[in-house]
Amino acid sequence: MKETVGKILEESVYAPSGENCQPWKFAMDGSNINIFNIPEADVSLYNFEQKGSYVAHGALIENIVIVALKYGYKVSVKLFPIKEEPNLVATLTLDPTNPRELPSYQYVAKRCTNRKEHAHRKLSADQKKQLIETARESGLGELKIIDDEESLNVLGKALAVNEQVIFENKRLHDFFYEHIIWNEEDQGKAGGFYIKTLEFLPHQLKGVKLFKNWLILKILNKIGKVSRMIAKENSEKYANSGALAVVVARGNSRENFVNAGRVAEKVWLKATEFGLSIHPCTGVIYFMERINGGDIDVFSENHLEIIKSAYADIAQTFGVEGKTIPMLFRIGYADAPSARSLRMKPNILFDGGIK
Repeated sequence: MKETVGKILEESVYAPSGENCQPWKFAMDGSNINIFNIPEADVSLYNFEQKGSYVAHGALIENIVIVALKYGYKVSVKLFPIKEEPNLVATLTLDPTNPRELPSYQYVAKRCTNRKEHAHRKLSADQKKQLIETARESGLGELKIIDDEESLNVLGKALAVNEQVIFENKRLHDFFYEHIIWNEEDQGKAGGFYIKTLEFLPHQLKGVKLFKNWLILKILNKIGKVSRMIAKENSEKYANSGALAVVVARGNSRENFVNAGRVAEKVWLKATEFGLSIHPCTGVIYFMERINGGDIDVFSENHLEIIKSAYADIAQTFGVEGKTIPMLFRIGYADAPSARSLRMKPNILFDGGIK
């Protein structure tokens, strides 16, 4: 069984995570797989109370459910089973069953983030219907899709507040640059953006390299408002998406974030089946989680104001005021990504229980 579980987890870790941090480790206990969060894997301002990582764990769990069935196991999921073990996100129990390959299985390893520009092509009504139904059938969350031009323009400006803040807030700026992997051969560690996956155009890449120097960036922001120029360019990219979509959670608990991750992965795999590209754009919504949690010292008064305004525009445009949005993404048609982020082999402790 150890060999089979190893294969299941090796295939399942093709799940999305913030900064590709892959914040998980595993311990086998009989027929149970215990999944642990690694808090230190993602210490970004986006990961308030580990909620971003919980979404990643949800996507991972969804993959395991799909992959395990291919190997002849049905999976039962219990979230946060031990109060005294806050990093134990889930215990998955494997029960033998007839092997079966779900249609989504073949897309687990193919699914990836694609940050390229979208073609001027909308999703079909049937595609949108099936994506929404995929989320609804899970019973764990809801998907809303918007593709009218007026709303996309509003959302594009709101989402680009993330880039403005990154290039005006030193802590965010430094974190961003610390997590860029400039050379392909340096990908052999968890966490970080391989530069090619960010899909910068040539002129953008020149700017990114220049803006690594915080002092230069501060001067350019003061005399030329560079951060706002970056935000404007990104807002146009977001507005030109085939569509923008949100996964709406059933609440704001850590369980809700894990379950929203499962919904997001289900939708992402279905989109991959349709030949659609997805690019998560969660900066503003996770800034807002931090603000709502009272951790506001990391933001200037101006940034607090523009983040709150941007989030209000997002919630109002999608009609989800007062609800929790764990995932927001661009979805549409794009050329194949220039590169994919590396996945590490799973860290598995066999016969280790919950130690």
